[in-house]
Amino acid sequence: MKVVIPLNEPAGPASRMCEHFGSAPYYAVADTETAIIEISANGNSHHDHGQCTPADVFVDMGVNAVICNGIGARAASKLQMMGIDVYMAGLAPTLEEALKRFGEGLLTKVTAQQACQGHDCH
Repeated sequence: MKVVIPLNEPAGPASRMCEHFGSAPYYAVADTETAIIEISANGNSHHDHGQCTPADVFVDMGVNAVICNGIGARAASKLQMMGIDVYMAGLAPTLEEALKRFGEGLLTKVTAQQACQGHDCH
């Protein structure tokens, strides 16, 4: 399974998670079956609010899920409509911790009530 995790830095498993999906400076794509992790810059991290469209790229990459600490309702809905599950990481501090919690089945899928309704929500 391929999962995407928004990051603040490209520091491998110790990378700090970004608090919000769309404005993350980096994204990790982790294959949970092979343990291969690829980190790439988010060229759209300084977008206008509501104009983030990484979901299209993730579908083309075969991504199955997003693990995040915060995500807007529109982005979560778009990902879900495209067949990508969205999970809350429970404020995991690092990429490694988020993947550990995911692998242990400790994360829950995002609902409309959990998605951010605006800036400064967490």
